[in-house]
Parts: sequence; structure tokens; C-alpha cells
Amino acid sequence: MDASNVTNGSGDNEIQKSKSEELVETNILGKRRNSTSPSLTDEPAIKKIKSDCDQPENKKDNDEENIQQPVKRREEAEKFLKLYRLLHENDDISEGLSAKKPNAKEDVATHVATGSRRGYSSQYISTCASLYKAESFRNLKLKSGYKWGMKHIAEIDVGSLPEDVTIIDLRTNILRKKYEINDKEVNEKFHKFAESHQEVLLVGKVPESCLKLIKFTGVVPDSDKSSNDSDDFGFDYDSYNSNPDSDSDCY
Repeated sequence: MDASNVTNGSGDNEIQKSKSEELVETNILGKRRNSTSPSLTDEPAIKKIKSDCDQPENKKDNDEENIQQPVKRREEAEKFLKLYRLLHENDDISEGLSAKKPNAKEDVATHVATGSRRGYSSQYISTCASLYKAESFRNLKLKSGYKWGMKHIAEIDVGSLPEDVTIIDLRTNILRKKYEINDKEVNEKFHKFAESHQEVLLVGKVPESCLKLIKFTGVVPDSDKSSNDSDDFGFDYDSYNSNPDSDSDCY
């Protein structure tokens, strides 16, 4: 065999081996680059994925904030939706309703039994459980010539009353029993008046948002005309006649 051919063949093999090694090194280097440095085309994809994940969460949060939460209603509204208060001439429902002496510690029975006695004040706001009862009581006041002009009536939405307003239901004998005191005469008047007015007491300030004014038109409703006996509605004429300047908290 020619020695030159052997030498050339050996050289070709060396060249091919060197190229192969260079190719392997190039591939390894490329893999390392790919593992340490993400390509430019990868970055937008990463950002897009992040954006897609965040957007629904933000949208959900916004939706929850925009959902109108249900207004909590007082459970007493299941028993009486509205209450009615005969207003004094100087009462202004735009300022809400308050008792004459909010910090007083008077008992329920004495408050109801006192009627229109002059100089008495308490922490209670007296109301009627029906418009009929409030109108009938107004008629008795008008007939008596009561000087404070108690003509207009405030309608109170029970369901929207604040939780810090206490509601004392006195419409039945059973409900009134626990408020009796050690005074037979007071207890008798207490039961009689509360029954006749279907009385419900409020303790606390009634905000304007719960009130609606029912103005007196100057015409006495038929419901008022049908009730002329003062005893039926617990109006204390004796107290009124002896104290014509009375300005009681009761009504």
C-alpha cells in the first residue's frame, strides 16, 4: 500500500473527528444557553399567562364589591309592618323622633298609665300598632280642645328601624304582665290604656329614614267618628282638664 494514501486517510479521519467534537461542543453550549437564558419569544408568553391569571381574579373582586348587599330587616316587622305616632305641633320628623327624656329610668307601666299628666317625661316613645287607633286617639284630642295641636301622624317603618332601637310590644295581656308594678291602680290603667291604643313603645332615636308624615287634612276620618267614648281609648280627661297645659311624652 502507498504510504501517502495511508497518511491522507489518517488525516481525513482526524479532520472528521475534530469536526464531530466541535459539533458536540456547539450542541452542549446551545443547550446550556437555552437552560439559563429564555429566548425573547418566551417572555411575551410568560407575561400573557400572568395577565390572564390576574384578570379574572380582579374582575371577580370587582363584581363582589358591586353586588348590592341585602338590607337586614327587623324581625318585629313580621308582627307589625308599621307603627303610628300622633305628633305634637312642634315635632319635626326631618329631625327624627326622640323621647323627651332619653336618659330617664321610668318603668313601662307608669309611663303608659300616666296619660297626659303635666310635667311627666320618660325615655319611651309611645306608638299605636294601627293607623285606625292613632286616628281615633287624635279625634279624642281634637274634641277635648287640646291646645298642642296634635293632628299629624308619623308612620314608622318597623323593618328599617336601627338595631339599637328597642321595641316593647304591649298589645296583649301576656306581653304586659312582666311590666306590672306594685301599684294596683297604676297596673289597671296600664292594661286599659295599652290595650285600647294597641300600644308599642320605642326606646332610642328613630331616624328620619324610617318616617313618613301623614298630614291631617282637616277632615275627621270615619274611623275616628265611630269612636266617641274616651274610656275605650284610655284618654285621661280628668288629668287633661286639671292640667290643660300638659305636654306628655305618651302622645
